Amino acid sequence: MRPLIVFSDLTLDGYMTGPGDDDLGYMVDDPVLEAVSTTELRAVADTIIVGRRSFPGMSAHWASAEGDLADWMNATPKHLLTSDASVDVSAWPHTVVAPGDGVERVRELKAGAGGALVVFGGTATVRSLVGAGLVDEYWLKVNPVLTGTGDSPFTALTESRRLRLRSARPFPSGSLLLVYTP
Repeated sequence: MRPLIVFSDLTLDGYMTGPGDDDLGYMVDDPVLEAVSTTELRAVADTIIVGRRSFPGMSAHWASAEGDLADWMNATPKHLLTSDASVDVSAWPHTVVAPGDGVERVRELKAGAGGALVVFGGTATVRSLVGAGLVDEYWLKVNPVLTGTGDSPFTALTESRRLRLRSARPFPSGSLLLVYTP
């Protein structure tokens, strides 16, 4: 079975977005962390999963970005989880629409052959996959920012889940990359 990795930026107080619903301005730029995470992700993941609400921003950004991470993001097969099968994905290379129930689609992808699946967002997509117990690894980039409010990917939990810390690394920006497994 293919593992599912959630790779997510979080504020120090646990939010995936800032005060505005799509506010990602809290993210701290750290080229060292980007290089490390890209190298490590490329070594294990061969498929990207993205949610419908985050798709427009991600596709617009990555389709025109340059560098190693952009090359990988653009060349890697992507599955857009959406209930709308008519979404135009032509702007972001190697993207297919995965219509229907996103949780069931991810279960099908996990059961298939290949490397790890990595979910970059958005909050609702991550929340549904966390709630369904499908996440095998949490790669959390904790930004040294407190927002006091925002949207958490963990509000779908109905009971506590214990996690095991696999690694914790600080970076020059003050960000931490924490990797947890259930």
